Amino acid sequence: MRNSSNQNRQKQKMNNYLDSSNNRLKCKTDNDKTAISASQSPTPSMIYKSNQSNPTKRPSNSQQTQKVEQKQPQNQQKQIQQQNQPNQKQQNQNNPSPQKRRARPEWKISCYRKIIQKWQAVMNRRIYSFSCFALQVGDVIIFSLTAAYIVFSFFEEIDTQSSGNVAQMMLTLTIIFGCRNGLLSFIFSLSLERALLWHQMFAWGTLALSINHWMHSKEIMSGYLAIAPIFGLVAFSIQPIRRYLWEFFMRMHWILIIVLVVGCILHRVTLGVIACGYFFLDICFRIYNVCKYREMSRYMTLERVGNNITRLSMTNEDCYFKGGQYFFIMIPHLSYFQWHPFSVFSASYEEEMVFYVKSLGNWTGDLYDIAGKPGQPTSYRAYIDGPYGSHSISIEGDKYQNFLMISGGIGVTPIISTAKELLAEIDYGRPVKNLHFIWTGRDSALVEGVFEPGDLKSLLHQEEANILQTFYHYSAEGDKRITDIEKQAQKNKQQIVELTKGRPNFDKYFDNAYRCCLKSGHSLVAVLVCGPQELIDLVEIQAMKYSTDGIRFDVHQEVFNF
Repeated sequence: MRNSSNQNRQKQKMNNYLDSSNNRLKCKTDNDKTAISASQSPTPSMIYKSNQSNPTKRPSNSQQTQKVEQKQPQNQQKQIQQQNQPNQKQQNQNNPSPQKRRARPEWKISCYRKIIQKWQAVMNRRIYSFSCFALQVGDVIIFSLTAAYIVFSFFEEIDTQSSGNVAQMMLTLTIIFGCRNGLLSFIFSLSLERALLWHQMFAWGTLALSINHWMHSKEIMSGYLAIAPIFGLVAFSIQPIRRYLWEFFMRMHWILIIVLVVGCILHRVTLGVIACGYFFLDICFRIYNVCKYREMSRYMTLERVGNNITRLSMTNEDCYFKGGQYFFIMIPHLSYFQWHPFSVFSASYEEEMVFYVKSLGNWTGDLYDIAGKPGQPTSYRAYIDGPYGSHSISIEGDKYQNFLMISGGIGVTPIISTAKELLAEIDYGRPVKNLHFIWTGRDSALVEGVFEPGDLKSLLHQEEANILQTFYHYSAEGDKRITDIEKQAQKNKQQIVELTKGRPNFDKYFDNAYRCCLKSGHSLVAVLVCGPQELIDLVEIQAMKYSTDGIRFDVHQEVFNF
């Protein structure tokens, strides 16, 4: 009996050694498979049982060779095992999981990027916050320079030329802030929403100053051709038209811009002509982007994943983008003239670029109609332009180590993309202390189509699991489908986020993040929120409330509808 037990122990150690050597061999040949095999390697008891279940199976030549090594002393064999087994942390860094195909250590930035980051940090510094609007250093500089120019211009003798110069300057700023590749937006570190806000404000200022200029020169006929398109651009850009008649708004914008260029040339508006030239240069950059990704977007897959939810996907061929950025998409089958912006759901290191689109208008409704049924996707020719957009707070580098990510409805797309990027960079040494991911929604179809149990937690290794905390809040109408998702996740033994019925308690989440800051010794929390305006207002209020005792909650916001 004693001899048989010794033989069993020796066989168990031998199989243990074989398992580790096989893992090392796989690590050399297939980096993607080694992360899975290392994390899911069978225990010694499982190996022993599997060998007992097949007693007649003849061992291979490699196994017969390894039997000779069993005769070595027990201590020497343990030393060989310890030397051959790689450090788990080093293995995680060298061999990331298959999902982390092209993750870049972007947090390790160069000297040039450090200068830009420090400049952006200065421009993004908040001076005052009220309601849902935060006043930043970049905003103050833009407002101060513009106001000073207008005031000093009116201190001079008000005549036809001086009033026209002020209107020219405002028109130039309006056009530059309206470009996708905006130079001033980069200099003052403005997000897309903030740049468009300045674009709208300068447009109204241009109209007012143009009318003032027209009052001094009614007899000049070319002035009518310059002021008429400005009036039309502002009138057709009011919220109801822009929201419910988007196609009409865009077509009128293009037509009136062409008329404005002609009017500026005839009326000798020098700065306006230069600004229009910058706008057409921006169009050339857009065309370059479209040509750059034309092969990648040749076949875009469309699939219905829920009620009024369409999943768009294409192969990612070395297209690098940051979490939270968006692309403009055009599908010729629907229209050659409609480009619609959508945030990326996936991360740049993933093999597939994925978008989720909710039907909220004519174009998105037609997109849902031509998409294939669940499990039967259809392919269409598409064109993409991007990536565009940036966060209003600089999350590059190690400035922020505590994150609070909140999303509502379809607004989860840019938030989860950013979360994936941050979690992937942990493998490259990025210091992330805590990440709270909160998703609230009332659409059960969105939950069924987009929600992936354990999607974020799968990016972390076992020793890093305490970094991420995920929560999902749903309304009563999603009860049945939520229960089905929970059952399916438990059946597949997947990690699942905490599902809670009812509205989220933001006091609880902000207080938890506040305590984590005190515990970790880092006073900054990056709050990224995307959703309807009501959600953003609540988050802004909580951020101001808990920004005390040296702890500061910096908020980046994007407005999406449920």
